[in-house]
Order: sequence, then structure tokens, then C-alpha cells
Amino acid sequence: YVYGNHLFSGMSEHAFGPGEPMTRAMLVTVLYQLAGAPRDELEAAGAQLTDVADDAWYAPYVRWAVDHGIASGTGSGAFNPNAQVTREQVVALLYSFTVHYLGLEASQGADLSGYQDAGQVSGWAVEAMAWAAARGVVSGSADGGAVNLNPGRSANRAEVAVMLRAFAET
Repeated sequence: YVYGNHLFSGMSEHAFGPGEPMTRAMLVTVLYQLAGAPRDELEAAGAQLTDVADDAWYAPYVRWAVDHGIASGTGSGAFNPNAQVTREQVVALLYSFTVHYLGLEASQGADLSGYQDAGQVSGWAVEAMAWAAARGVVSGSADGGAVNLNPGRSANRAEVAVMLRAFAET
């Protein structure tokens, strides 16, 4: 789905790398593609972050995401582009994309109390996680009988692909 819709490319000509980690830089690039690759917006983006070199492959996409309120830095003017994204970061960026870029109102989220690890969702991600759970963008996994969201676990390319498809279809 993500390859066919030009949201992701492969890690090489012959490998998709589903188990490979998804980084913050990769994810904002994917969101740009999901937005329809608006070239004029990309060229107009001017956000500056201390750890994003102007000649980095991801620099224009990071600037675009920051300028449109989709992503923000990680503090002290940095973006941390090569950091692996967690599941809660993915849904937070999808939520920001929906609200700040698409201009849609986020409706009521799910009650997270049924997830054993709901208390581990970071405060800044609770609303986004509830919104994503209500729409099936993120689902829990059964771990020994308990259902968990695993909010702090790194999301690999396959997991992000599944979340993106669910997001696009809703």
C-alpha cells in the first residue's frame, strides 16, 4: 500500500526493509508525500533547526513539517532527525497532520483505560493516542492476556505502513 501509493520507497532497489526502524526524518518525508507532495510549500518552508543541515536529504521535509505545525523540535532548537520514532510519536504526528495541516477537527477519542499500559502514554500524546485508537490507526497487542498499546516502543517501517494505511482509509 505505502509503496504503491508513493508514500515510502524501498531501502534499496530490491528491499523494502519492513523490520527496519522508522526515523523522525523518514516519517516527516512520508507525511509530505501523504499531503500530495506540494512542491510550492516545500520550497517556501524556512524553519531552521540546529541539527538539520541545509544539504541533508531530509532538510526540506523537516522544514515543511515544522512550518506547518505537524512536527516540532525536541528542544533547544533541535529536531533529532535520525531518532527512531515510537508508536506514540507516530500517532502524535498523524494527529498533528490531521489538525494542523488538513485543518480537520479531531473528534472524540477512545477510552484508553482498557489498555493495561495506558498509564505509560506520555501526557503530550494521550489525546492523539485516544484519537488514533478510536479510528483503528493504532491497536493494542495481546501480551500474555493483557492488551497493550506499547506507546514507547520504537515503530518499524512495517508498523508505520499499517498505521498509515489505516489513517488514509479513515
